[in-house]
Amino acid sequence: MTATQDRPVVRVDYVPNPRQAIAHATLVDELLYGGAAGGGKSRFARMEALAFACQVPGSATLILRKTFPDLNRAGGMIPMLRIEVPKALGTYNGTAHIWTLRNGSTIELGYLRTDADVVNYQGAEYQLIIVDEVTQQTEFRYRYLLSRLRASGDLAARMKAAGLYPRMISTGNPGGVGHAWVKSRWIDPAPPEKPWRPAATLEDPDPGVRCFIPAKVTDNTAIDEGYLRKLNSLPEDERRALRDGDWDVYSGQRFRGFRREVHVIDPEDLPLSLGGIIRAVGVDYGLDAPYAALWGARLADGLIVVYREDYTNGLTPDEQARRILALEAPGERDLMRPVPVALDPSTWARNPHVAHTPKGPGTIVVGDNGDDDPPPGSIADAYRKHLGRAVVKAHNDRLAGVALIADKLRVRPDGLPRLLIYSTCRNLIRTLPALPRDPKRPEDVDTSAEDHAYDALRYLVAELERHQPPAPGTPAERAADDRHVPRARTVTGQLGGF
Repeated sequence: MTATQDRPVVRVDYVPNPRQAIAHATLVDELLYGGAAGGGKSRFARMEALAFACQVPGSATLILRKTFPDLNRAGGMIPMLRIEVPKALGTYNGTAHIWTLRNGSTIELGYLRTDADVVNYQGAEYQLIIVDEVTQQTEFRYRYLLSRLRASGDLAARMKAAGLYPRMISTGNPGGVGHAWVKSRWIDPAPPEKPWRPAATLEDPDPGVRCFIPAKVTDNTAIDEGYLRKLNSLPEDERRALRDGDWDVYSGQRFRGFRREVHVIDPEDLPLSLGGIIRAVGVDYGLDAPYAALWGARLADGLIVVYREDYTNGLTPDEQARRILALEAPGERDLMRPVPVALDPSTWARNPHVAHTPKGPGTIVVGDNGDDDPPPGSIADAYRKHLGRAVVKAHNDRLAGVALIADKLRVRPDGLPRLLIYSTCRNLIRTLPALPRDPKRPEDVDTSAEDHAYDALRYLVAELERHQPPAPGTPAERAADDRHVPRARTVTGQLGGF
């Protein structure tokens, strides 16, 4: 690496191994480097950031981990960069966690622990973003970061002259909360080392070129034999993932029973009528993180069908409630059976900025679900202004919810599940099988994962189960009931608004 013109050459003590050299030479919009543990991922990322900062004066680079302690631990990004970046190139501000180079470029260190942390980078502009250990992040966070990549004016001209453009680089191993989406974004679509461009979609009309460069511990000559022996001694699933970089192994998956070919169905294969069935909506509130709403129906034989989804971020409680109404078919709320909206119980919390007049002695106002009315200014209060007393507190026992969803995913002896999901519910289908176990409470879901649609699902299913009708007849009679058979039938008054 060299400094700017008319200054002495500044050398950095770094000779990339063959796999790192390939990754450095692969210029694509979205690069994933790694796979196995010990492949030199973080060193590659640090050196790529430093090389880019030197090559493009005035550029801004962001390096991210899940938490700040991850960045600052022994061997982490911050202490290693303090060793590796020569003082002749720039200085480090330990308060802001930013290196400022002599040529005006910056390298910022940050973290994303939750989906809500993306607001820390709202309005920021970077020309290079590096996500170290990307499988510890959700797809929502990653997609948000893509929106922070841009260059304009003289900076864009300098990058163009150098044959460069804003891009994202990630490193990671199999496993973690992001395993499924990382695998589907880089591993499954194309062979390793082959750049490729996804087909354009309405959500992404101009997708960038992607490439996966695999690396194993044996590619890293700096790793000692003791580390390799530790990898060899791991249980089989972890050994295949961490030593061999095998992305088809997912140790710790919470809902192993989910099968797309079993649990996902096209709406036309199982149309639902408006009347005569128990229906509900499950809602997981979010503002900076996505809010998720799922509509479901429970048929007479106990089959639950999730038939509609809304999943977005940045909406106020008022806007969310109005969207729920807008997405429903005309008259959907005016039928004989009520349609409860099971809302995250935390939304009943009092807003400290709104004055509240206590009720008189002995006065109790109860909602449809046996819950006190939400206090003025609360999120639930905003929902009730649009949806009325249909808004009820969801059942929020986490372990009971996990057990309920796992039970519904089990396939019965007749080969049919107790839960079907319309193929239009894309975010639920995407995130449910990707959820890992909580490392400290293995029977639960890791709440740092993208669990918004899952939370809405467990609220929905628990609410539907509260209203289950008596089971019809004998097992033979139930088997003869074809309402759960997911193949062509004609049903009038189908639900709209998908």
